Amino acid sequence: MVKINKTKFQDASAKYLFILCACMSIVAVFGIIGYILYDSLPALREIGVFKFLFGSVWKFSSDTYGILPMLVSTVVVTLMAVLLGGVVGVFTAIFMVFWCPDKLRVRYSGGNAFLKKFVAWLNRFNLRAVFDQVIKLLAGIPSVIYGYFGLQIVVRAMAQIDPNYRGFGALSTCIVLAIMIVPTITSLTKNALEAVPEHYYEGALAVGNSKAQAVFNIVLPAARSGIISALILGIGRAVGETMAVQMVSGGTANFPTGLFVSIRTLTTNIVAEMGEVVSGSLHESALIATGLVLLVLVLLINFSINLVPKEFKGKRGVKVLHGDASAEIVYTRKGVIPEILKYFTMVCAALVVISLAAVILFILINGIPHISWNFLFGGDDYQGNSLLPAFISTGYMILFTLIIALPLGIGAAVFFVEYAKPGSKAVKVLRTFTDTLAGVPSIVFGLFGYLLFTKLVGRSIFAGAFTMVLVVLPTIIRSTEESLLAVPMAWREASYGLGAGKIRTIFRVVLPAAFPGIATATVLAIGRIISESAALIYTSGMLSVDSSSVSMALNPMNSGSTLTVFMYSFFAEGLAFEEAYATAVVLLVITALLNLIVRSIEKRVRKKG
Repeated sequence: MVKINKTKFQDASAKYLFILCACMSIVAVFGIIGYILYDSLPALREIGVFKFLFGSVWKFSSDTYGILPMLVSTVVVTLMAVLLGGVVGVFTAIFMVFWCPDKLRVRYSGGNAFLKKFVAWLNRFNLRAVFDQVIKLLAGIPSVIYGYFGLQIVVRAMAQIDPNYRGFGALSTCIVLAIMIVPTITSLTKNALEAVPEHYYEGALAVGNSKAQAVFNIVLPAARSGIISALILGIGRAVGETMAVQMVSGGTANFPTGLFVSIRTLTTNIVAEMGEVVSGSLHESALIATGLVLLVLVLLINFSINLVPKEFKGKRGVKVLHGDASAEIVYTRKGVIPEILKYFTMVCAALVVISLAAVILFILINGIPHISWNFLFGGDDYQGNSLLPAFISTGYMILFTLIIALPLGIGAAVFFVEYAKPGSKAVKVLRTFTDTLAGVPSIVFGLFGYLLFTKLVGRSIFAGAFTMVLVVLPTIIRSTEESLLAVPMAWREASYGLGAGKIRTIFRVVLPAAFPGIATATVLAIGRIISESAALIYTSGMLSVDSSSVSMALNPMNSGSTLTVFMYSFFAEGLAFEEAYATAVVLLVITALLNLIVRSIEKRVRKKG
């Protein structure tokens, strides 16, 4: 009897603990909004909401703050980027689903043994899987690397057609943002296309449509709700981007009256001036109010996804043959546009591969010559710049973030899968807040960390880790939830049948079975921590490359720059571009290794399944 009561007490206690973990998203969202709103009020009261939103002058020297040029610039470059990146992303996804071959079919009839082996090796590759890895690698590259690429390649290319030979402005920003949002749009569009019932496509072929007609006239309209959601998420990604835009936009608060006019977006306005503000000043409050406007804008974009109908009942559909079933089916090849669009998908897919190859080659060619043992691991006795302090700070950041975020994320996922009632309104609210937290821009997380965590523990690794917990929490929750759902219900029932309680079943059966998915979530979180910069600059700190040292980095209560922030500091000081390229190579290698680890875990899961 005592054992039964003890088991019930443990189950009840665990349930409430998991509920608390799930509620962290609500606490985080309200905390972020509350803190930023509270610190924005002085500026909004003194300047006036209308004047702040629609004023066209921003000068901290005269305490004049109006964000309209930056608001307009944000909207313009976002729409341009989504127009370009959205088209490329959607058509790349169509290519991946319908025209990407599974295997290369290269033939070689010569006698060269080496070439024969090389061709046989090429033909072993699964091209769909390779293309999927290309998209994931594009998504995982830190935004600072895209910024360097944009600064050195895109801006220089645009300078050739800029009458003033500068190249900065809306066009360069649009191109860089388009490259960055393509992976998001492609992945989500691919999922939407694969979710369309297969009989739509087969039925379209059966009534005489060509493959291109079936894809563009039937499948694509059926998937449009998912595609619209993908485009909206792409808009949210573009609006919230900070570091890459900072490098290519020009940095001047002008209206975007031309493609090559130097501009400043809402995000870059914050990062450009936050390091110079006096605490408690009107200038600081105005910058925080800029973050509030950005947060509201992104939240509106994210909530608009819920307004997209889940299903569209358009006029177009699959026509069904009537009459004599034995009648001959006449296959029609009418319609030139679908056939043209088929080849356009191949062009878009090629552009994605070329973009990735250009970024990787640019970094490798410029960075590899400057990598040395001393640069990577030189201690305090080494006179040049060294990444060792950044390695230590990054390791601390990963460790402290995961120690907090993993239990919270796994606990929340366990509640959603094991305890929550399907269709519950409370659960829908919790999921909404989790999705909302996932859509908050990095610079807003940075503002929140600056307002709360740096006041508690100062600018330090701990302040950065507390901030990163909020950043990676949605990723851990979602990935763990999917892995828990994949555990067969029969395993739980067998455990209950043997007399185990719910909490024992969760910890002895469900979580071990879901370990590969949890490991994937952990690797994805590590990748996000390593690639993050905007959320850490004003929380963990951005040290001068000259002031960083191993002895300072060993104490997590000190300020510390992670690899990505350290790389940005090379750019900000403008004196160490060679070291910046070398750091980019290190980050690129780490990103590729993390992708390989995730792929390896997924392969093992599929084999076991």
